[in-house]
Amino acid sequence: MSRNVQKISVTKTLSTEFRSHNLTKEARSIISHSIEISKDYSDFLNYYSVQVSPTLLLIGEGEEARDFLKLVQSYPKTSYQVALLNAKDIISISGGLGGFEAKIKISNSDKNSKEETLKVEFSQAVIFYEDDYLTRFMGIETVSDYDDGFELLKTLDSRIGEYVYQRKINYDPDHCQYFHRRPNKNQEGYCHRCADVCPTFGVGKDDSLMELIFSKIDCIGCGNCVNVCPSGSLQRDGYDKEAIVEIAKLYKNKTPVVMDFDTFETLEEFDFYSCIPLLLPQVNLLNEMYLMTLIQESGSEIIIFTKNPSENLLESIKLVNNIYDCIHNIKPIHITEEIKALSDLCDTLKPNKNLSYTYAQNQREALRDIFAQRLMFLIKNNDYGIVKNTQTSHYGEIIINQNTCTLCMSCVGACNVKSLSSNASNFSLQFNPSSCTTCGYCVDSCPENAISLDLYGISLSPSWFENKTMAQDKMFECIECSKPFATTKSIEKIKSIMLPIFKDDTAKIRSLECCPDCKVKVMFEKNIEAFI
Repeated sequence: MSRNVQKISVTKTLSTEFRSHNLTKEARSIISHSIEISKDYSDFLNYYSVQVSPTLLLIGEGEEARDFLKLVQSYPKTSYQVALLNAKDIISISGGLGGFEAKIKISNSDKNSKEETLKVEFSQAVIFYEDDYLTRFMGIETVSDYDDGFELLKTLDSRIGEYVYQRKINYDPDHCQYFHRRPNKNQEGYCHRCADVCPTFGVGKDDSLMELIFSKIDCIGCGNCVNVCPSGSLQRDGYDKEAIVEIAKLYKNKTPVVMDFDTFETLEEFDFYSCIPLLLPQVNLLNEMYLMTLIQESGSEIIIFTKNPSENLLESIKLVNNIYDCIHNIKPIHITEEIKALSDLCDTLKPNKNLSYTYAQNQREALRDIFAQRLMFLIKNNDYGIVKNTQTSHYGEIIINQNTCTLCMSCVGACNVKSLSSNASNFSLQFNPSSCTTCGYCVDSCPENAISLDLYGISLSPSWFENKTMAQDKMFECIECSKPFATTKSIEKIKSIMLPIFKDDTAKIRSLECCPDCKVKVMFEKNIEAFI
């Protein structure tokens, strides 16, 4: 699908929706502008299509399955080629929407003959039992999810012909806490929250390659993976962190009502004259960084109107509200699914200059770093204590045993969000808790088992954003040339291991305290003496 065709179709649909809503001229202008911003940040070339024929497989048994079969066969709108199979006869199902294939076993009366199999191709399927695996495929529906057969057929009809789908999620592996990392003790990645929360096959993981697997056609754009990604490696196309901050700026000194497009369509009778809708493809993509961005850039408390908030969205709201409650004694995020409550909030909430803050974030800046900058504005030079983690948030810091740490800096090499760093001027290990995603990779990367995690939450004090010296040592000087080349602890560690092996070999023992250049010299002199 071409870029221009897609842009035209999107604009036409949204402009039609606007005409039927009670919006001020200013609101219409803001919403239209926000949609243009999303287009600028969207890759419209990443659209794909698949041909979906009217071939339908029903999987199940009993009267309900047979009744639906009759309904499909007599359905006047679409002439489906339909078959009914018992689930116990199906060996496997593979493929995807428009190109499924079922491998089924054929009953044979001859017990001595080899069991035969048959392949059945179909575009969509309906199952008459609960199966959490099959329903993760786009194009396989459970009959229990629908009020009646005609509603189900309407969904199936919507995909017939050329089914166009989009890559809804953009992925940047640079800061991904799973991509190409060593597996943990359970032989899986240290962070795979995106795969864990995905209700479909939109995102999965391959622990043998340590790579995420994305299925564009199965992704429903629910936003759950974007919400839980601590590094910002996953973002919604057209509504990434750059787009959302630009959209949020349009609502300066306005009260945003955050909702998804589908919800907005149902509010044609609602009076939006005292507030302005802020439309997203799915509100569940909002995590604490996005929520704080909306509050600060608008300078207002915000309303989230949704009937299906995810647990992760609710926990993100709870965390941000707890932060503001500690600092300003307010809870600036209001969530409701009731029209009356929405109307009351729109009439009550007003912009608050104490909430206003604009942060010029860097395009490559990590999500946690942006959140830290916005949080730092709230805290300033004060100390407001600790905000504990919610059930789904992961904040805290590492603890290092200085007695066993040799400053080998393996943990620094393991940290891909630069929360850990080395200071060459005083040979110390530095840690910044505000950028740490608490993935735990550094814990298992430490050869001395000197690192542990403390997931206590967020410290609302200036020290949370500063580099802390976690371990420090004196430089060890070469006993030959006096050049510093290692830490004292690391040399002592090596000596404790090698001395029992070297025993009375004075040259080898002496080489342990030499820099690389002098080590060669000492061992060369030993060899010359032995030769003479």
